[in-house]
Amino acid sequence: MRFLFSLAVNLLLFILNKSVCGENGHNGTKFIRELIPLQAPNNLTLLSFDDRDAIISWNPVPPESVRGTFRGYIVRIWNHGVSQVYAIPPEVTRTAVQFFPYSKNFITVSVRNDKYVGPRSEAIHFDAPQTEPGTPFLFEQHQLGSHSALLQWNKPSSPNGILLGYNIYCSEAMDFGINEKTTIHEFILGPENTQAKLTGLKLGQRYQIEIAAVNCAGEGEHNTIFVEVEPHQPYPPDMPSFQYKINHEIPEKSDYFYTECTKPRYPYFPPNSQIQIDHMDDNFYIFNHSKTTVPTPLQDMKQITAEDPCLVNTLVKWIPDVDRNPGEYFFVKYRIKGNTEWVETLPEKSEDFVILKNFNACRSYEIVLVAIDGDFQTESQIQETPAVLFLKS
Repeated sequence: MRFLFSLAVNLLLFILNKSVCGENGHNGTKFIRELIPLQAPNNLTLLSFDDRDAIISWNPVPPESVRGTFRGYIVRIWNHGVSQVYAIPPEVTRTAVQFFPYSKNFITVSVRNDKYVGPRSEAIHFDAPQTEPGTPFLFEQHQLGSHSALLQWNKPSSPNGILLGYNIYCSEAMDFGINEKTTIHEFILGPENTQAKLTGLKLGQRYQIEIAAVNCAGEGEHNTIFVEVEPHQPYPPDMPSFQYKINHEIPEKSDYFYTECTKPRYPYFPPNSQIQIDHMDDNFYIFNHSKTTVPTPLQDMKQITAEDPCLVNTLVKWIPDVDRNPGEYFFVKYRIKGNTEWVETLPEKSEDFVILKNFNACRSYEIVLVAIDGDFQTESQIQETPAVLFLKS
């Protein structure tokens, strides 16, 4: 037993002596002992941005600090959710790494040898700029009647900035390419608007439809589908549904872009600000800072003047039942809760929404959307809107 222990110790000492002294083996190979590098590169600097890359540089380390075969550098970049690692050759101290758009990025660099990675450099950080957004996905179409189609899609998984909306391009398709003279462009404002209606489609004509997301850095890559409507025989639509938004404002596109793209990236609260929270039993109350108006149940619509803050625009958006027969178009009827007479809008044949003007937000309404296919009509379920409470500033 003592002999085996002595043999093992002598063998270990022989191997260590070979590694430390750098002696050659029988095959002529030089053994180098690999240890953890001692130093981190210093003066890690962000030089500039190039498209989607951050250009960085650093100072090399002394060769003796590598303590092994110098294999280069490890650059790590990360943000709040993801991380990426790059292996950089030993002769390179300036390189490009892809940043994560519209977030705070952090970068470190380390030395590596055959076995170990050394200590990280001091991290640098920066607010990465916006880049063009990713592609909207699950882009699909559903025929409405004989001359219309409903387009639906999902927001891009990588907005890469402040998503502003979507560009839609519709062109008549030919055997090779499209007829550019027929191309129609429409901008869908708002990142949550993931539905649009196409009308005036001709039977037997194939159309190429493209969609691209838009943020403050520009337009992203296109997603493309083809649409060709078929003859349709009207029959009763299935029950539709809808969404509404009280006090809906439609800003000018240029104003909307400017407002969204110039607002601060991070929320700012003044040092002396106080945030007040009103506790109400009714969760349906919506608070707006304006003139106080509390209408009585007997107050009639005619008593409210055009200057009254209760009068607002309300958006009603059609959600067709695309898995069955959605119908071709719709209209909306609405009334103040308790009234017997309905007010009806004109049939909306071009869009998937209507705007109810002079909508008295201080009263509770009942709203019904009616889907139409030829001579057939189907009503949605009634939705009741909440009364809005306006508070003094």
